[in-house]
Amino acid sequence: MLRNGHGNFEYLVTNARATDLSTLVERKRSRWRVETIFRDTKQLAGLGACQCWLDQALVRHVALVFLTFVVLQLLRRDSQETVGAVKARWQGEVLRDGQTSPQPLRTAPPSFGVMRTA
Repeated sequence: MLRNGHGNFEYLVTNARATDLSTLVERKRSRWRVETIFRDTKQLAGLGACQCWLDQALVRHVALVFLTFVVLQLLRRDSQETVGAVKARWQGEVLRDGQTSPQPLRTAPPSFGVMRTA
């Protein structure tokens, strides 16, 4: 049992009984970056949305998903910006088509009163 950075317990299960604990933990940590890339490509680039019937179409879909992910990585303004933030910013820029954002909506004037529900 190990504690993660948040103080929660994590369990590490393995069949490599002869391997020392520090090596096992290092292997687990080295996998984490790969797991986050798969999560991000599924959620942000459409890897999980593939509904292809042909092998060739599946290969093309996966290639385009990873190309999209690379482009999103390249569009980051700094190393701390997440891929999700880049996607949201990029979608906003495309939807606005170069126009400035509209002014935020104002709240209703006090003379309207508060609507109460029973």
